[in-house]
Order: sequence, then structure tokens, then C-alpha cells
Amino acid sequence: MATSRLERIGTIFSRTESLLLKGPMKPDDRPLWFDVYRAFPPIVEPKFARPKPENKPIRQILYKEDIIRVKFHDKGYGLSSNMLNLTGETHTKKLIQKYEQLKSQGIPEEELIDKCALGVDSERQEASKTTPKNPDSVSSQVLAEANLKNIFKE
Repeated sequence: MATSRLERIGTIFSRTESLLLKGPMKPDDRPLWFDVYRAFPPIVEPKFARPKPENKPIRQILYKEDIIRVKFHDKGYGLSSNMLNLTGETHTKKLIQKYEQLKSQGIPEEELIDKCALGVDSERQEASKTTPKNPDSVSSQVLAEANLKNIFKE
């Protein structure tokens, strides 16, 4: 059986090993990876002429929450996030929790998303009205005096 030129050449390891054995490469000049490769050889020999692995189809993985997220994002809810929030509760996660709560109460599907968004938005506004952690700081005093809602109307 005839072998191709690529199969006869072998791997980079076999070529380097033959260079070391026959003398053109001195043991001090061997690559760093050579000793590691010799100590821990791969399970499958990495040859260039090896057949290409078959492409396996990727399965779609959808969770129940993904369908709810799509409904919220289609209507424009759940797009904001607060990276400074230490609780780990994202806006979308709160929307999904509220959605499950209202769905268990028997509210129709058409009204669920809007009611959830309004409920979570009102919770977020109440949370933003809380007092600052350090009310004596200069930053909190300046922010308390500033009219942030109408800052661009002047």
C-alpha cells in the first residue's frame, strides 16, 4: 500500500527526535516542549495527515426562563443593568421572578409582561430613593442638591 509523503514525514516530535539521534541537533539545542512531550505523550498522535473530525450538530438548549426573557426583550424591558448592585439580582432576573409570581395568581398572558415590568420598575425606583451609605460625604451632598431629572432642560 502506497503512503503519502505527509504520512512518511511523521510528526514534529519524530523529526526532532531523529535530528537529536543522528547528530544535526545537539541535546542542548532541543526545544523546550520536547522533554514535556516525551514525558507526557498525547493519546492520539498529532499527525497532519490525520482525517478531519466530523462536524456534529449543535443541540439547541432552551430553558423556560429563556422564553420569558425573549418576551421581555421583545417589548423593550430588561435592558438595563447595574454593575454596582452587590445583591446579584439583575433586572431581568427580577422580571422573571415577578412573572412567575403573577402567573401563579392566574393573570392572563397578555398582561403579565407589562405588569411585571411596572412592578419591577416601581421597586427599582423605591430602591434608588434610599438614603446614601455615607450621608456626610461631599458626593452625596452634591447629588442630593442636584436636580438630576431636569438637568438637561435648563
